[in-house]
Amino acid sequence: MTVSPHEILAFAVRVYDEREEPLTPSAVADRFGLTAETATERLDRLADCELLAPESDGFRPTVTARELLALDIDDEFVVVDASDEQ
Repeated sequence: MTVSPHEILAFAVRVYDEREEPLTPSAVADRFGLTAETATERLDRLADCELLAPESDGFRPTVTARELLALDIDDEFVVVDASDEQ
């Protein structure tokens, strides 16, 4: 199963709003059936795009993330890591 950045971001907002606590990589791994390493990588990439803010105990959604989700665009957007490009 491929998990889109949009799905993870929407999950982060929902968890943060419901529990008032940051989203952990283990919660993402459990929810989407990912390894802990993959979940951490996905969250780090969203943080690199300033859609999530890292905290000592996880990640919280930023205002930018909420604004992006409010646009109600196609649920597939791409998170590009420029350091991966050769």
